[in-house]
Amino acid sequence: MPKVGRRPSRDKGIAWPVLILGAAIVLAGAAMLLIAANRADRLSERTNAAAARWAALYWRSPIPAQGMAPAAYHPFAKGLGAEDCGTCHPIQLRDWQASLHGFTMGPGVTAQLAGMSPQEQSDCAVCHAPMSEQWAGLSGSDGGWSPNGGFDAALSRQGLVCAACHLRTHVRNGPPLAAGRESVSQAYHGEPQRSPFFEASEFCNACHQHTPEYMAPNGKPVENVYQEWLASPFAAQGVTCQQCHMPERRHLWKGIHDPELTRSGVTITATVTPEAPRVGEPVRALLTLRNTGTGHAFPTYTTPAVRLQIAFLDAGGQPVASEAGAEHALQRVLDMNSSPWGELQDTRLFPGQSAEAALTGVVPAGAATLRFRVQVEPDEFYARFYEDRLRENPAEDVAAQYRLALERARATPYTLFQREVPLAAGQPRGARR
Repeated sequence: MPKVGRRPSRDKGIAWPVLILGAAIVLAGAAMLLIAANRADRLSERTNAAAARWAALYWRSPIPAQGMAPAAYHPFAKGLGAEDCGTCHPIQLRDWQASLHGFTMGPGVTAQLAGMSPQEQSDCAVCHAPMSEQWAGLSGSDGGWSPNGGFDAALSRQGLVCAACHLRTHVRNGPPLAAGRESVSQAYHGEPQRSPFFEASEFCNACHQHTPEYMAPNGKPVENVYQEWLASPFAAQGVTCQQCHMPERRHLWKGIHDPELTRSGVTITATVTPEAPRVGEPVRALLTLRNTGTGHAFPTYTTPAVRLQIAFLDAGGQPVASEAGAEHALQRVLDMNSSPWGELQDTRLFPGQSAEAALTGVVPAGAATLRFRVQVEPDEFYARFYEDRLRENPAEDVAAQYRLALERARATPYTLFQREVPLAAGQPRGARR
């Protein structure tokens, strides 16, 4: 029996380096857990807990049926359609019609719903058409589905209507009155219930953050916008979703599809060395994009792609065939062929992060211009998805919807930034004549 306190030998015991390494691993693991706990505590402190509790009750799924409107309401105030609300709120109606919220039941969505079970349809309708009156079938206490006698097909096609956000049992709900505004609604539909939680990010969380039971490729929910914001400096500063996406309470909800808003969230620089390159000379070009004002990942979600591109162009403005140029894509790409989905890449930028495309080489013959460009494809994923669906030869009515959706997706790309540097012709500097 070994004596107490005897040092283990190298051949019969555990070597001290192993013990030290094991201790280091344990300490590192504890440190990681402590960091994770501190991070969770920090994010918890940034959450508006009262708003989150209120939103969980407010966004019951589906939104309970409104029932009969009070007899004293104005006829237009008894309807649930967007146009009914627009009678007295024309600016908000026009904004909604121009927004993606007014397009939540577009052809790409309706084409997908055609082949889904009632349960799958409801999973989409929770955000795309969340009112009970928009659901053709409702789930019973036994888990089965039965036809909904209150179903309104026309209302369902309108998608995320005004009533979905502002109506509960025909009672209007909204934020506190803006400074200098006076309520005149009493005579039309009763005085609204006003809550500051309409201006909290937790209000948007209901649809723009997947819950834990959804898939989380590489540990991140497919849609993770609220958590991205919560971890950003913007949450710590009290800057909410509505302040950026609904300035002056406009109902446009601008995002990646809007060049002006997108441009305001990033800083882009383009440099070339030497400043006046010549054909045949070495050149280095650098295009950098930094997330300086976007309160979440840039771009967020899985549908957009942002491409940083550098290319040599000929006199006709076409890429020089002998040169591949340089490109760096910012996007999150998921593998949807696996179950659960996997993540193929995530090159998005979180607040404060930057990315670059670099081109180093010799200016090729025939080049007239060096072009820097940042190209935004808001619906890059959807375009690929609709193309795949059409290759499956769906029924003609469904195919027609996919073709329309594909046409619209292909029309959304735009140039966020472009700079062209003229290239000098002739012999390289220092060459003998």
